[in-house]
Parts: sequence; C-alpha cells; structure tokens
Amino acid sequence: MSISGDEVHDAIDRWERTGLLDQATASSLRNELRSHSERSSQRLGQYVLAYTGAAVLLIAGGLFLDWAWPVMGEGARTSLLAALGVAVLGVGTRLETSTRWQPAALLMQTAAIGLVLAAYVYSERAWAPASPIGVVLGLVALVTPIVLTGRAMSRNVVMPAVNMAAALAFLAVFLERSTPLSGDAVIWTLDGVLGAAVLVLVGLLRSDPEGARHPWALNAFVTAMGGGFVLVAATAFEALDLSEEGVLAIDAWLLLSVALTLWGVHRAPRGLRRAWFERLLSLELFAWMVLGALTVFGTFDGPPEAYVLAVSGVGAAAFLHGDRHGFDELMTLASFAFLVPVWYWAVDRGGALGGVLALLGTAALLFRASGRRARSATRT
Repeated sequence: MSISGDEVHDAIDRWERTGLLDQATASSLRNELRSHSERSSQRLGQYVLAYTGAAVLLIAGGLFLDWAWPVMGEGARTSLLAALGVAVLGVGTRLETSTRWQPAALLMQTAAIGLVLAAYVYSERAWAPASPIGVVLGLVALVTPIVLTGRAMSRNVVMPAVNMAAALAFLAVFLERSTPLSGDAVIWTLDGVLGAAVLVLVGLLRSDPEGARHPWALNAFVTAMGGGFVLVAATAFEALDLSEEGVLAIDAWLLLSVALTLWGVHRAPRGLRRAWFERLLSLELFAWMVLGALTVFGTFDGPPEAYVLAVSGVGAAAFLHGDRHGFDELMTLASFAFLVPVWYWAVDRGGALGGVLALLGTAALLFRASGRRARSATRT
C-alpha cells in the first residue's frame, strides 16, 4: 500500500485530537517523518543527478568518437571502446562502497558493461571469429559477465541482475559469431540457459525465503522473467516461425509473470515481499493493454466487443484488486485500461454520437460507484 507523507501527517493530527497520542509523541513522529521525507528527497535527487550525469557522459563520448572515429582503424576503435568500458567499470566499482556515490556507481557499471559488449560486437570488423585474437575475445566475452556476477553477489543486490541479463547478451553474440550454430539453434540454446538460470534462482529463493544468504536472488529472478519476454518472442517468431499466433506465447509468459507477482504480493514469505511489486503489477497491466489489442485484433481478428471484454474486463478486475489492497498506481492505470477499449468500441460502433453517449454512460456509472465508496468510507 502506498501512503503519502500528507496522509501520515493527517493521521498523526487525528490521533492527537482523539487522544491516542500525547503531544510530545505526536511532535516526535512529525519530526521523524520530516527527516524521512528529506532523506527520500535527497536520495531521489541523487538518482536524477546520476542519470543526468550518465547522459552527459554518453554525449561527451559521442562527441569524442565523432571526432576520433574517422581517423582510427577498426582495431583501434575496438580497443577504445573496450578501454572506455574497463575504465568506467573500474571507477564505478571503486565508488559503489560509498553510500553517497552508490547510485552513480551502479549506473556507471551498467553503462560500462554496455560499452564492453559494444566493443565485442564491433571487434568482428577487425578480427575474424576464427582468428587467434577473435577466439581470445570470444573467451573473454564469455568469462567477463561470470566474473562480474560472482563479484557483485557479495557487494550489492542490483548488479547481479544486470550482469545476468548482460551474460545472455554476451552469450548470444558469442554463439552467433564463434560457433557454427544456426540462428534458431542459438535461440534454443539461450532458452535452455535462461530456463536453467530460472530453476537455480527458484531453488535459491526456496532455500533462503528470508533473503539472508542470497539477497540478490530475487532481483535476478525478476530480471530473468523480464528477459524471458524477449526470448519467448524470439522463439515464437523466429525459431518456430509463427505469425500472429506467436503473440499467444507472449500472453502465456505474461500470465505466468502476473501469477508470480501476485504470489509475491500476497503469499510469499515476508523476506521475499517488496514494495515495488505494486509497480510491477502496473507494468504488467500496461503490457496487457498492448498485448490484448494485438491478441484480439491481430491473432483472432476479433471485433471491438472482444477488445472491451479482454482489456476493459482485466482493467476492472485490476481496479477492484488495487482498491481492496490500497494499490494507488494500479488503480490509476486500471482506469485507463478500462476506458481506452470502451472509447474505441463506442467510436467504432456508434460513431461520434454513440461514442459520446457510451462515455457519458460510463462516466455516470463511475460517479455512482465513487458516491457509494464515499458513503461507505463515511460509515467506517
């Protein structure tokens, strides 16, 4: 449940008026809330500045490469990208132990992994995969994310997830460049690796439900499920050569993700619950708004009524769930998920006038429901 600072202040005022808190305790709580708000604001400012600094760094790097790139050979370009990646990674690694610099450090390490991957991809222009240097680069590319992941496991809970996603990217490029596997075989291999990683992470989470020994495992598992969307799409549309039916495979993966998220919100051990699961549910609902349209209109060539049933129905259910458990972000997005298909159906079936009438009727129902909620809250 998301609770704003104003709501907490109002609650403290109410408890003081009703005598649940004495004046001294209420004052102490207000001071603590004020200090917490200031710390949260400073933390947010850290991340905003870090993201801005990363963007400025990329712009500066782009300007430098625009100047230096034309006069450099392919090998020098690869070496430059790799050197930049290693340098940024070194600085980010050095800074991550400092709480003050941690947001910038994590973003620098993530950008550095991207630079190293870019260097590996670009190295094909300078050295053939079967050449001695190409083979060495391939082995280094395979080992790099493994080493970085092993190191990050003992230092923070974010970078192991980033490194695991990067490892799949490194492996994909390595298999495509340095092995005789076909494109479909590469995809199936990545599917097997991801499936094995998910099973290992599930085992770690089951053996450590409080997250004491492996606090990074939950973030890595969520990242693996997110990467699954990419591989499921690649498997459906490339390896299996499906057309519109491939969307159904992505729908199934989304359904599995939603089920796991709901389990994490309501049934998981306390050590595996996270406040950001509410936001994850909202993102999954947004994904269904897109996939629902693709499924109804692309896969089944269905009518607008099916679109309303598939997306607006889920939006209504999500709103009720969010209302029951106090998920404000989910309720907000669920309102849009309900409204957009209704608007589309009204315009498609009834023209402008029909759309206006349908939306007016929907608004009346929503206002009525809002009034009922207000009376219920007053009684409580």
